[in-house]
Amino acid sequence: MRKKRILFCGEATYLNTGYATYLREVMKRLHATEKYDLAEFASYGEQKDPRSKTIPWKFYGNLPDDESQQERYDSLATNQFGEWKFESVLLDFQPDIVCDIRDFWMFEHQERSPYRPYFHWVVMPTVDAAPQNEQWLSTFESADAVFSYSDWGHEVLKKESNGSIKCLGSAPPSADAAYVPVEDKVKHKEDMGFDQNIKFVGTVMRNQRRKLFPDLFESFRKFLDVSGRQDVWLYCHTSFPDLGWDIPKLLLKHGLSSKVVFTYICNNCNHTFPSFFSDARRKCQGCGTFAAGLASVQKGASYEYLASIMNLFDLYIQYANSEGFGLPQVEAAGCGVPVMSIDYSAMSSVVRKLGGIPLTPKTLYSELETGCDRAVPDNDYTAKKMEEFFNLSNEDQKSLGKNSRLNFEKYYQWEKTAKKWEDYFDSVEIKPDEETWKSPARIHQPSTDVPANLSAAQYARWLIAQVLGEPEKLNTFFESRLIRDLNYGMFVMGTGESYLNEDSYKFIRPQFEKFEKEDAYKMMVNLCNRRNQWESIRKENIK
Repeated sequence: MRKKRILFCGEATYLNTGYATYLREVMKRLHATEKYDLAEFASYGEQKDPRSKTIPWKFYGNLPDDESQQERYDSLATNQFGEWKFESVLLDFQPDIVCDIRDFWMFEHQERSPYRPYFHWVVMPTVDAAPQNEQWLSTFESADAVFSYSDWGHEVLKKESNGSIKCLGSAPPSADAAYVPVEDKVKHKEDMGFDQNIKFVGTVMRNQRRKLFPDLFESFRKFLDVSGRQDVWLYCHTSFPDLGWDIPKLLLKHGLSSKVVFTYICNNCNHTFPSFFSDARRKCQGCGTFAAGLASVQKGASYEYLASIMNLFDLYIQYANSEGFGLPQVEAAGCGVPVMSIDYSAMSSVVRKLGGIPLTPKTLYSELETGCDRAVPDNDYTAKKMEEFFNLSNEDQKSLGKNSRLNFEKYYQWEKTAKKWEDYFDSVEIKPDEETWKSPARIHQPSTDVPANLSAAQYARWLIAQVLGEPEKLNTFFESRLIRDLNYGMFVMGTGESYLNEDSYKFIRPQFEKFEKEDAYKMMVNLCNRRNQWESIRKENIK
């Protein structure tokens, strides 16, 4: 018997993003088993990139190969996630199993692929809030199996789908091997340029809307005022300027300019060093040029340096309105640092597994764009919990840190996560090629004989069965949405090439378009013709 062909879709494994790291760590362990034929479809990966030549499995770069492809790539926001090239990759690799580990809008095009009947589909969406959007749940339900990043996400999907989503449990990420405790924390602080008696509350979060830096600064200010402590500083490994908050304005508002430390990285010599805020650009302590700026996605610190930062912390805090996982919590635990996190979304299960300190939110609010609940922190409560922690003896604080490390070793290890994927792949029974990639082409001629006097519901069912030619979509979210849009006389333009996806808010303001019966008919014909075209290509290319 041949090996199972497994295609992983995500960000190029030679990058240092969260998605890339997850794929790299899991795939290299699966590759070591020698059980499978593996391939990677890499967003932000280039076929001719020299780094791709070091990858031991088949590699498909998603970026355009030349200028002639650039216009098409740029035509849709979702092409960056692989929509424009997905079918071509499928035709070449002919996978038994396709896996994706990203957000819904990054992989939903895979559900509506003309080749969806020919592969087993496993996804691991980022479930960062509840309730989940109806379209998201519908897509997850259509998958053959679903992993989650956290136990909390697993429970949300089970509950909100009434058990119809085939949930496999959580397969969480782990931390890089660099995240280990230092032998002597006092000496480490001195080596990093700080007085040994300084205590740190630390966080590692990108400066974006859902990362609650205004509330974190307010909480820390309240803690200083109530406790009277002068020996506790806040360390924020974050970015500015970025998509989120005005950091210098927040520092001035709360009088924290001499109490908050940041990480600077030189664009000239790459020297990395901690410092109080000194504008978006400052003089580098290494080369002396005014080329040092706060760490960013474009200019990040190495895992080794990040680990040295984490080891400065006496307490780690994750202060966000929601998280799909919140990896820095686990990285901090790897360094033996106690963790404190907002008690909502994935943070709830992660902080508990790490034996950390959950922070009860003041309330939840419903986000207009998604309909999801987001957390509003209780800054007074957080300040109180900070004070309680630093009132503990040094030995008790160290004990919490040791326990954090032990829980990290128990629950968050790449070997355990990769084994979950391996066990599942081994359980999947693969169909013969004659029933999948070498099966007869699914060609359908759209009906032109439009019945008269049909209700919206009747017309929708006729469109699906007789025009689109995909009766399997009857009694699904697709049908209910079609009926709704016919009744409204309008629909929301999606981010993809077709009617199926209305999750446009992520990239553009929702655009409402006229949607009468004639428009619906044309849309279904277009979808049918797209499937017929790809099926004809498959018939010609796969013998």
